[in-house]
Amino acid sequence: MRSFGDQDSIFVDMDRLNPNTQTYQPKSLPEREAELDQLHSALRPATMGSTPLNAFVFGPTGQGKTVGISLKTSQLQAYADEKGLDLHVVHVRCKGMDKSYHVMTHLIKKLREKRFGPGEELPAGYQKKTLLSMIIDELEAIGGTVIVILDEIDAIGNDDYILYELPRAEPEDVRLSIIGITNDLQFRENLDADVRSSLGEDEIEFAPYDANQLRDILARRAAGALRDTEIGDDDRPFTTLASDVLTDDVIPLTSALAAQDSGDAREAIKLLFRACRFADDDGESPITEHHVRNAHEYLEQAAVERGIQSLPLQRALALLTVTHATLTGTERPETKDLHALYETFCEHIDARAISGRRFRDKLNDLADSSILAKDTRGRGQGLGQTNRYELEVTVETVLDNLIDDGRIEEVVNEVLRPRMH
Repeated sequence: MRSFGDQDSIFVDMDRLNPNTQTYQPKSLPEREAELDQLHSALRPATMGSTPLNAFVFGPTGQGKTVGISLKTSQLQAYADEKGLDLHVVHVRCKGMDKSYHVMTHLIKKLREKRFGPGEELPAGYQKKTLLSMIIDELEAIGGTVIVILDEIDAIGNDDYILYELPRAEPEDVRLSIIGITNDLQFRENLDADVRSSLGEDEIEFAPYDANQLRDILARRAAGALRDTEIGDDDRPFTTLASDVLTDDVIPLTSALAAQDSGDAREAIKLLFRACRFADDDGESPITEHHVRNAHEYLEQAAVERGIQSLPLQRALALLTVTHATLTGTERPETKDLHALYETFCEHIDARAISGRRFRDKLNDLADSSILAKDTRGRGQGLGQTNRYELEVTVETVLDNLIDDGRIEEVVNEVLRPRMH
């Protein structure tokens, strides 16, 4: 067993490469100056005694939306404090809240904590109209300018009650501004026209970073995190980066892999962080392309395993049909054959079977998640097309990660594992 402090490290500040925004948050986002200028314009009326504009901020995950809004509202709060302006920012993280009701109860809690400090309880047992009145009462008790940030508001799905009612609320002596943030572009498109027009007085898009932008982001993070690594010109981070612990191809490869996957800066930082940790744990320097590729494979495998572990019952059963076909040597079975096997599994565990069409949708969802591979081919002239499926992961990966549900475990242990021997 190794002892702590028994080896030198390539790190001088690991937090700078930690993708968790609670651990480290940059003080600027140079690649988002245009978007932050738009946000500045929406918030600026607060400095002139007027009401900030409502804004709808959208774009894929890992594009700097939450960090950017935090930077601008913190800057505004500091200005208000300096000038003696009555301004309050309330941030509600809506992830996991599938109804307006839950968002409203958490908003009431946050507003009360602005007045009384941490530890306020969530209200329970009220109708939505009553909750709305309670929100208005809390806003009026706070007074001044209140900016409410609803982060990942797409969690509420089609229940847009709060998005319709809150922008139309008129609390007395309160200048209310609402900023909605979403990673789901379709959610924005599906909003009722009245909701979108009132909430989206300003719409600000954070488009995916390209590979060059990711290079600069990674260069800045590396310069703060790694020893013997520095930037010569802050306006050209990557091109002026000099490091004794990074080979020249590490950041280009990391940014290219992240850009082709999603353009997600958080994922790019996570990949570089993992590559550096692999090298550091093994006492190796410099960090090379080899470490990056190992890290990429590791993170992809971990993501697939998490995806399998979180599968609902029907998708899990669909996956087991393809797994069974693999174990029995059936090459790329057709959907109808898999559905027949699926019905057998459902009968085995006394689960309700879904139709062939819905079953095919489950298989396609698994293909979209890179757990299955799908091949669409023709049956012959005039006979249409058929989909065939095969595993994109090993049988062991499926079986080892599908055991949390007792019914699935029954199929795995009684039907599939015996075929592995």
